[in-house]
Amino acid sequence: MSGFGEAPRKSVSANFYRVVFKGVDPLSTLGSARSGGRYNSPGFAGVLYTSFASETAIAEVSKGQIARGINPQSFAADDWWVYEMEVSLDAVLDLTDPATTSQLQISSQSLVQADPAYARQIGKQANDAGFEAMIVPSAARPGEKNLVIFLSAAAPLPTIKSSRPAKLS
Repeated sequence: MSGFGEAPRKSVSANFYRVVFKGVDPLSTLGSARSGGRYNSPGFAGVLYTSFASETAIAEVSKGQIARGINPQSFAADDWWVYEMEVSLDAVLDLTDPATTSQLQISSQSLVQADPAYARQIGKQANDAGFEAMIVPSAARPGEKNLVIFLSAAAPLPTIKSSRPAKLS
């Protein structure tokens, strides 16, 4: 891996989706700060995990529940909510672009492996290089994409458009 400061910065204006347990602020990053996530270590605050498709966001949460030994189908129909949001960002690192991953010498397959250590290193370097967000491959739905937003760098913050119950699968 090299040259994150030289990596192309992409502008993204998009709708995206986030799934949270009922009553949790959809812009909260407390869970990822406390437990860590694929692209942040525990204690690294302000990382918001979202997906470009609601089905992908649901699949990502379901995968996380299974990894914790929890049956995602054990929840009631209204325990989880999917939020549609929108955001416009100017400094996005697209890790689904083969030219970018080649330039940075990043293995795309390593971004979705079970051990998040490699992906966490990538997230830290992207944040340190001033990126507002990263487009990354989904670990739960191959071929789909997620948007990982560094809220401390993102301006403006995402806005919520709608919400509805989400049944985990």
